Order: sequence, then structure tokens, then C-alpha cells
Amino acid sequence: MIETVLDMSNITLYLGIMTIIYFALGYLVYSLLYALTGSTVAKPEDIQSANGPVAILAVIGFYLSYFTMMNPTSELNAFASLFPISSPFCMPFRIMMGLANGKDVALSIAILIVTILVIAKVAIKIYSNAILNYGTKMSFKDIINIYKDKQN
Repeated sequence: MIETVLDMSNITLYLGIMTIIYFALGYLVYSLLYALTGSTVAKPEDIQSANGPVAILAVIGFYLSYFTMMNPTSELNAFASLFPISSPFCMPFRIMMGLANGKDVALSIAILIVTILVIAKVAIKIYSNAILNYGTKMSFKDIINIYKDKQN
């Protein structure tokens, strides 16, 4: 009875594994971005406003992949499957449709891992310096100066 409603013929073990990998990598990207913006506030009440840009990035990534799925063979869809904020949403769909070869998947995962490493490096440096910052809210200029300081 379920097979009459849902077509499960395109669901394979490879697609399941790739979906889990993209979920984990996408979760890491966005959680590190939220940690980065959360470490810049002094009071818990300010966290929501500080995390607004990351939420907007997540929505842009989702809608970029959503709108490119209407034309899965377009160049924009290929770009969305490689762009780090939209690839966790877009690439599993491309794999399911049979539009992504192994090279595309490997390149997309490599870009996501490099993005995670860069964001983690910046977030760890800013977070460790923000913890030692007592009382005052850090401005964007302070964050840039802390990151450029090579002695820390």
C-alpha cells in the first residue's frame, strides 16, 4: 500500500549514506557559524539578534537549493551543489536524480570540509579571546584585530 503512494525505487544505500554525510557536514557548518556569532555577545539576551545573519544564510542556502531543484540540469543547480551553504540541501537531491557523479560528490564534500576547518579555526580563536574579554561587547573591529594578532 505504501508503494502506491511513495516511489521508493530511487532510495539506495549509497543515497542514504551520502544524505547522512551531508547532514553531518551541514550541521557542522551551521553549528560552527552559530558558535562564532554566539561568542561575540556579552549577554544571553543578545544571542538571537547576533545569530540573525546565520539564520538568513541558512534560509538563503535552503531556497537556493529549492529553486534550483525545479531545473535540476541547470548551471545554477551545479553551483548550488558545490556552494557550502546550499550543498547539504542540494547534493542529496542531485545524487538521487542521478545527476551527480563521484567527482562532483567528492569535490562538494572537500569544499564542505575546508569550509568547516576555516570556520572552526576562526570560531575557536574568536571564542577563546571572547571568553577572556570581561564585560564589554566585542565589536566587529575588535574581532578582526584579535584574529590578526599573531601572538595569541
